Amino acid sequence: MYGGILDQANAALRAYVREHGDRPWTAEELTELARLRTQWTAAARVRMQIRPAAGPINGSSVVTAA
Repeated sequence: MYGGILDQANAALRAYVREHGDRPWTAEELTELARLRTQWTAAARVRMQIRPAAGPINGSSVVTAA
């Protein structure tokens, strides 16, 4: 869909959530989930050429894309 590392990060994140099932998350599982999200975000930034914000972000300045 996106290509390369982003596809791999997306697949890993989706597989981890799917394997988890419908039960409460443990602290260790949430840590792993956060790590996978971080990898996906980094890959998305590279793929879409998005730079992190340089400073605090207020609610009115946040823009989302569909």
